[in-house]
Amino acid sequence: MRYCLEKIPYTIEELEAELKFTYVAQIAFETPEDKEEIRERGMQKWKKGDVSVEAQELGQKFKEKIEAAYIPKVSVRWVSEAVGYGLFAEEDIETGSYVGEYTGIVRKNDRRYIEPLNNYCYEYPVPDYIGRSFVIDATQGCLTRFINHSSKPNLKPIHVFCDGFYHLIFLAIEDVKKGSPLAFNYGKNYWYVREPPVDL
Repeated sequence: MRYCLEKIPYTIEELEAELKFTYVAQIAFETPEDKEEIRERGMQKWKKGDVSVEAQELGQKFKEKIEAAYIPKVSVRWVSEAVGYGLFAEEDIETGSYVGEYTGIVRKNDRRYIEPLNNYCYEYPVPDYIGRSFVIDATQGCLTRFINHSSKPNLKPIHVFCDGFYHLIFLAIEDVKKGSPLAFNYGKNYWYVREPPVDL
């Protein structure tokens, strides 16, 4: 499969070299032990009834797309010096559509998050043994890592639950026209230690 950078088709390997990141199609885990611990803690939450019905239903609804690492036709484009690159729709996307998973390495939320500041970490809703949530670190991730912030987003992130694991997926909250930037609201916490956002 080929993806677009500024309308020019690239292979994944070419994109990795050009944009200096490692492509990870599906969530991965830092160690086999972390994977087993995370699944065990996820199943404990499920058995206690702490996994919402919505998370379970959406996990089943989109299971095939999650397993296939599905992303609609998109392109990575330069937005500006302040924003950097962004992800753009290269086909019309209807409201409610699945627009991909936020992938990366699921790992403990340690000092690697802030030293240096990591802009690609998202909470993974399973706590470690001292109560800190794990994080999805998309320093290595798929193209969803290029989705930018907007106070008027066209996507929403939502954690869904499938086979013992959570997956952070994006759903369209309005019709998205071909050529439009894909964006979600990063939330106030993200901006506490960063410069105020440049809105799209």
